[in-house]
Amino acid sequence: MKVNKTSGSTGVWLKKDEIRSGDKLKIVSEASLVEGQNGVQLVAKVRQRGSNDAVNTAINNTSKNALIDKYGDDTADWVDKVVTAITEKALIAGKRSIILYLVPEGYELKETEDGFMAILPADIQTAPVKKTTEPTLAGEDDRDIPEITKADIPF
Repeated sequence: MKVNKTSGSTGVWLKKDEIRSGDKLKIVSEASLVEGQNGVQLVAKVRQRGSNDAVNTAINNTSKNALIDKYGDDTADWVDKVVTAITEKALIAGKRSIILYLVPEGYELKETEDGFMAILPADIQTAPVKKTTEPTLAGEDDRDIPEITKADIPF
């Protein structure tokens, strides 16, 4: 059977469940594309404030786009930059997972009008997110709906 080489990151990975939103991380290596268990990922080494150990972390597209906007598209220019870690729990493919956003200085994680998360400059205003409410029948509230008894049920 013919097989292909795979690249992979060696070393320890950042434990997202041990990161708190607001923690500072320093990017200490260039990012590179690495084949992981979920496909190709953009991976860089980061160091948490107060630690001497550099660990691998996958950089999601939302974070990547913000880092490109702030520092450019050459990941060598991201090295030695301090970012704020923002974590959020979400359901991904039916599993509750922690999403890690890397937010550059002067940027904020915001929800856009269409419900997506984006990391944007702090001075950019996004449109207010529309709140959804429970549907109601026009002109009716709970007081106008008659109570149904067993005698009302046809079977």
